Amino acid sequence: MSTERLENEQNFHDKRFEGSDSARSNARKYYSINNHSADRYAEIIATHCKGKSLLEYGCGTGSGSERWLNFGAILTGIDISPAGIKKAQERISTTKHEANYLVMNAEKMDFENSSFDMVAGTGIIHHLDLNNSFQELQRILKPKGHAVFIEPLGHNPFINMYRLLTPKMRTDDEHPLKMKDIRLLQKHFQNVEVEYFSLFTLFAVPFRNRKIFTRVNDFLRGLDRAFFHIPFLNRLAWTVVIHASHPRK
Repeated sequence: MSTERLENEQNFHDKRFEGSDSARSNARKYYSINNHSADRYAEIIATHCKGKSLLEYGCGTGSGSERWLNFGAILTGIDISPAGIKKAQERISTTKHEANYLVMNAEKMDFENSSFDMVAGTGIIHHLDLNNSFQELQRILKPKGHAVFIEPLGHNPFINMYRLLTPKMRTDDEHPLKMKDIRLLQKHFQNVEVEYFSLFTLFAVPFRNRKIFTRVNDFLRGLDRAFFHIPFLNRLAWTVVIHASHPRK
Protein backbone atom coordinates (compact mmCIF):
# COMPACT_ATOMS: atom_id res chain seq x y z
CA MET A 1 0.00 0.00 0.00
CA SER A 2 1.51 3.32 -1.09
CA THR A 3 2.06 6.02 1.51
CA GLU A 4 -0.65 8.22 -0.01
CA ARG A 5 -3.19 5.41 -0.21
CA LEU A 6 -2.31 4.34 3.32
CA GLU A 7 -2.89 7.85 4.65
CA ASN A 8 -6.16 8.21 2.75
CA GLU A 9 -7.51 4.94 4.16
CA GLN A 10 -6.33 5.79 7.65
CA ASN A 11 -7.90 9.25 7.62
CA PHE A 12 -11.18 7.98 6.19
CA HIS A 13 -11.54 5.26 8.82
CA ASP A 14 -10.37 7.45 11.69
CA LYS A 15 -13.18 9.83 10.79
CA ARG A 16 -15.63 6.96 10.53
CA PHE A 17 -14.68 5.42 13.88
CA GLU A 18 -14.72 8.78 15.63
CA GLY A 19 -18.42 8.99 14.76
CA SER A 20 -18.42 11.74 12.16
CA ASP A 21 -19.29 9.58 9.14
CA SER A 22 -22.89 10.68 8.57
CA ALA A 23 -22.89 9.54 4.94
CA ARG A 24 -22.40 5.89 5.88
CA SER A 25 -24.95 6.04 8.71
CA ASN A 26 -27.60 7.02 6.16
CA ALA A 27 -27.05 3.70 4.37
CA ARG A 28 -27.55 1.48 7.40
CA LYS A 29 -31.09 0.67 6.31
CA TYR A 30 -29.67 -1.43 3.47
CA TYR A 31 -27.62 -3.54 5.85
CA SER A 32 -30.80 -4.59 7.67
CA ILE A 33 -31.40 -7.20 4.96
CA ASN A 34 -27.88 -8.64 5.14
CA ASN A 35 -28.40 -10.80 8.24
CA HIS A 36 -28.25 -14.04 6.26
CA SER A 37 -24.69 -13.41 5.06
CA ALA A 38 -23.59 -12.21 8.51
CA ASP A 39 -25.03 -15.37 10.10
CA ARG A 40 -23.28 -17.59 7.59
CA TYR A 41 -19.99 -15.76 8.13
CA ALA A 42 -20.25 -16.28 11.90
CA GLU A 43 -21.22 -19.93 11.44
CA ILE A 44 -18.07 -20.69 9.45
CA ILE A 45 -15.86 -18.92 11.99
CA ALA A 46 -17.51 -20.74 14.90
CA THR A 47 -16.88 -24.08 13.21
CA HIS A 48 -13.13 -23.57 12.97
CA CYS A 49 -11.94 -21.11 15.64
CA LYS A 50 -12.32 -22.84 19.01
CA GLY A 51 -8.93 -22.93 20.72
CA LYS A 52 -7.32 -21.53 17.57
CA SER A 53 -5.41 -18.34 16.83
CA LEU A 54 -7.69 -15.97 14.92
CA LEU A 55 -6.59 -12.76 13.24
CA GLU A 56 -9.42 -10.26 12.80
CA TYR A 57 -8.30 -8.55 9.59
CA GLY A 58 -9.49 -4.95 9.65
CA CYS A 59 -11.04 -5.22 13.11
CA GLY A 60 -12.16 -1.59 13.33
CA THR A 61 -13.48 -0.85 16.81
CA GLY A 62 -13.64 -4.54 17.73
CA SER A 63 -17.43 -4.68 17.54
CA GLY A 64 -17.37 -8.36 16.58
CA SER A 65 -14.54 -9.43 18.83
CA GLU A 66 -16.51 -10.64 21.82
CA ARG A 67 -18.46 -13.03 19.60
CA TRP A 68 -15.25 -14.67 18.35
CA LEU A 69 -13.88 -14.83 21.91
CA ASN A 70 -17.09 -16.45 23.09
CA PHE A 71 -16.60 -19.00 20.32
CA GLY A 72 -13.26 -19.85 21.95
CA ALA A 73 -10.85 -18.03 19.64
CA ILE A 74 -7.44 -16.70 20.70
CA LEU A 75 -7.84 -13.28 19.16
CA THR A 76 -5.55 -10.71 17.57
CA GLY A 77 -7.00 -7.74 15.72
CA ILE A 78 -5.32 -5.36 13.29
CA ASP A 79 -6.55 -2.19 11.60
CA ILE A 80 -5.03 0.72 9.73
CA SER A 81 -6.94 3.18 11.94
CA PRO A 82 -5.43 4.20 15.30
CA ALA A 83 -8.88 5.53 16.29
CA GLY A 84 -10.43 2.13 15.63
CA ILE A 85 -7.73 0.25 17.54
CA LYS A 86 -8.06 2.61 20.51
CA LYS A 87 -11.80 1.94 20.70
CA ALA A 88 -11.25 -1.81 20.33
CA GLN A 89 -8.81 -1.78 23.26
CA GLU A 90 -11.24 0.25 25.36
CA ARG A 91 -14.12 -2.06 24.45
CA ILE A 92 -12.31 -5.28 25.36
CA SER A 93 -11.09 -3.80 28.67
CA THR A 94 -14.71 -3.65 29.88
CA THR A 95 -15.23 -7.40 29.34
CA LYS A 96 -13.90 -10.58 30.90
CA HIS A 97 -11.94 -11.35 27.73
CA GLU A 98 -8.45 -10.58 26.48
CA ALA A 99 -7.39 -9.75 22.94
CA ASN A 100 -4.38 -8.15 21.30
CA TYR A 101 -5.06 -5.15 19.04
CA LEU A 102 -2.45 -3.57 16.79
CA VAL A 103 -2.30 -0.72 14.27
CA MET A 104 -0.94 -2.46 11.18
CA ASN A 105 -0.94 -2.37 7.38
CA ALA A 106 -2.83 -5.48 6.21
CA GLU A 107 -0.76 -5.63 3.04
CA LYS A 108 2.53 -5.81 4.93
CA MET A 109 2.04 -7.44 8.31
CA ASP A 110 4.66 -7.81 11.01
CA PHE A 111 3.75 -11.40 11.89
CA GLU A 112 5.96 -14.41 11.33
CA ASN A 113 5.13 -16.99 8.68
CA SER A 114 2.39 -19.47 9.65
CA SER A 115 1.35 -17.44 12.71
CA PHE A 116 -2.43 -18.00 12.59
CA ASP A 117 -4.94 -20.77 12.23
CA MET A 118 -7.58 -18.43 10.89
CA VAL A 119 -8.11 -14.94 9.43
CA ALA A 120 -11.51 -13.26 9.25
CA GLY A 121 -12.71 -9.88 8.09
CA THR A 122 -15.79 -7.92 7.03
CA GLY A 123 -15.54 -5.56 4.10
CA ILE A 124 -11.77 -5.32 4.23
CA ILE A 125 -10.04 -6.93 1.24
CA HIS A 126 -11.83 -4.72 -1.31
CA HIS A 127 -9.86 -1.82 0.20
CA LEU A 128 -6.54 -3.51 -0.49
CA ASP A 129 -4.16 -4.38 -3.28
CA LEU A 130 -5.31 -7.96 -3.75
CA ASN A 131 -1.99 -9.38 -4.89
CA ASN A 132 -0.28 -8.06 -1.77
CA SER A 133 -3.14 -8.99 0.53
CA PHE A 134 -3.56 -12.54 -0.75
CA GLN A 135 0.19 -13.17 -0.59
CA GLU A 136 0.25 -11.97 3.01
CA LEU A 137 -2.74 -14.12 3.96
CA GLN A 138 -1.05 -17.10 2.35
CA ARG A 139 2.15 -16.35 4.27
CA ILE A 140 0.80 -15.79 7.79
CA LEU A 141 -1.69 -18.68 7.79
CA LYS A 142 -0.72 -22.17 8.89
CA PRO A 143 -0.78 -24.96 6.24
CA LYS A 144 -4.33 -26.00 7.18
CA GLY A 145 -5.47 -22.45 7.90
CA HIS A 146 -8.77 -20.79 6.98
CA ALA A 147 -9.63 -17.30 5.73
CA VAL A 148 -13.25 -16.09 5.89
CA PHE A 149 -14.58 -12.79 4.54
CA ILE A 150 -17.77 -10.91 3.78
CA GLU A 151 -17.19 -8.68 0.77
CA PRO A 152 -19.22 -6.64 -1.75
CA LEU A 153 -19.40 -7.70 -5.38
CA GLY A 154 -18.98 -5.20 -8.17
CA HIS A 155 -20.98 -6.56 -11.13
CA ASN A 156 -24.55 -5.38 -10.49
CA PRO A 157 -25.11 -2.19 -12.54
CA PHE A 158 -27.86 -0.85 -10.25
CA ILE A 159 -25.77 -1.29 -7.12
CA ASN A 160 -22.82 0.28 -8.92
CA MET A 161 -25.00 3.26 -9.82
CA TYR A 162 -25.84 3.70 -6.13
CA ARG A 163 -22.13 3.62 -5.36
CA LEU A 164 -21.48 6.35 -7.91
CA LEU A 165 -24.20 8.50 -6.35
CA THR A 166 -22.79 8.12 -2.82
CA PRO A 167 -19.03 8.73 -3.17
CA LYS A 168 -18.61 10.05 0.38
CA MET A 169 -19.45 6.61 1.77
CA ARG A 170 -16.23 5.09 0.51
CA THR A 171 -12.60 5.81 -0.23
CA ASP A 172 -11.26 6.48 -3.72
CA ASP A 173 -9.35 3.19 -3.69
CA GLU A 174 -12.23 0.85 -2.85
CA HIS A 175 -12.95 -1.76 -5.51
CA PRO A 176 -15.87 -4.16 -4.95
CA LEU A 177 -14.71 -7.62 -5.94
CA LYS A 178 -15.08 -9.07 -9.41
CA MET A 179 -15.10 -12.73 -10.33
CA LYS A 180 -11.51 -12.41 -11.55
CA ASP A 181 -10.52 -11.37 -8.02
CA ILE A 182 -12.01 -14.55 -6.62
CA ARG A 183 -10.14 -16.55 -9.25
CA LEU A 184 -6.96 -14.80 -8.11
CA LEU A 185 -7.63 -16.03 -4.58
CA GLN A 186 -7.66 -19.59 -5.93
CA LYS A 187 -4.02 -19.17 -6.91
CA HIS A 188 -3.15 -18.72 -3.23
CA PHE A 189 -5.49 -21.29 -1.60
CA GLN A 190 -6.23 -24.89 -2.46
CA ASN A 191 -9.91 -24.57 -1.54
CA VAL A 192 -12.11 -21.51 -2.17
CA GLU A 193 -15.86 -21.60 -1.53
CA VAL A 194 -18.10 -18.63 -2.33
CA GLU A 195 -21.72 -18.09 -1.24
CA TYR A 196 -23.81 -15.30 -2.75
CA PHE A 197 -26.27 -13.04 -0.90
CA SER A 198 -28.63 -10.10 -1.31
CA LEU A 199 -30.33 -9.30 -4.56
CA PHE A 200 -34.11 -9.62 -4.26
CA THR A 201 -33.76 -9.11 -0.50
CA LEU A 202 -32.92 -5.47 -1.22
CA PHE A 203 -36.65 -5.03 -1.90
CA ALA A 204 -37.28 -5.84 1.79
CA VAL A 205 -35.61 -2.59 2.92
CA PRO A 206 -38.88 -0.52 2.91
CA PHE A 207 -40.39 -3.10 5.30
CA ARG A 208 -37.54 -3.02 7.82
CA ASN A 209 -39.57 -1.25 10.52
CA ARG A 210 -42.71 -3.32 10.04
CA LYS A 211 -43.83 -6.54 11.70
CA ILE A 212 -43.80 -8.42 8.41
CA PHE A 213 -40.13 -7.62 7.71
CA THR A 214 -38.77 -11.03 8.75
CA ARG A 215 -41.29 -12.91 6.61
CA VAL A 216 -40.72 -10.68 3.60
CA ASN A 217 -36.94 -10.88 3.97
CA ASP A 218 -36.99 -14.68 4.33
CA PHE A 219 -39.24 -15.06 1.27
CA LEU A 220 -36.98 -12.86 -0.85
CA ARG A 221 -33.93 -14.72 0.46
CA GLY A 222 -35.51 -17.89 -0.96
CA LEU A 223 -35.75 -16.17 -4.35
CA ASP A 224 -32.10 -15.18 -4.04
CA ARG A 225 -31.03 -18.76 -3.38
CA ALA A 226 -32.92 -20.02 -6.45
CA PHE A 227 -31.62 -17.19 -8.65
CA PHE A 228 -28.01 -17.63 -7.62
CA HIS A 229 -28.06 -21.25 -8.79
CA ILE A 230 -28.39 -20.02 -12.36
CA PRO A 231 -24.93 -19.83 -13.96
CA PHE A 232 -23.50 -16.33 -14.43
CA LEU A 233 -26.35 -14.66 -12.52
CA ASN A 234 -24.81 -15.10 -9.07
CA ARG A 235 -22.43 -12.25 -9.93
CA LEU A 236 -25.38 -9.85 -9.55
CA ALA A 237 -25.36 -10.43 -5.79
CA TRP A 238 -24.56 -7.53 -3.50
CA THR A 239 -22.33 -9.50 -1.12
CA VAL A 240 -20.42 -12.76 -0.93
CA VAL A 241 -19.12 -14.89 1.91
CA ILE A 242 -15.72 -16.30 0.96
CA HIS A 243 -14.20 -19.29 2.74
CA ALA A 244 -10.66 -20.09 1.59
CA SER A 245 -8.56 -22.79 3.23
CA HIS A 246 -5.24 -24.63 2.96
CA PRO A 247 -2.95 -21.88 1.66
CA ARG A 248 -0.55 -22.97 -1.02
CA LYS A 249 2.92 -23.12 0.49
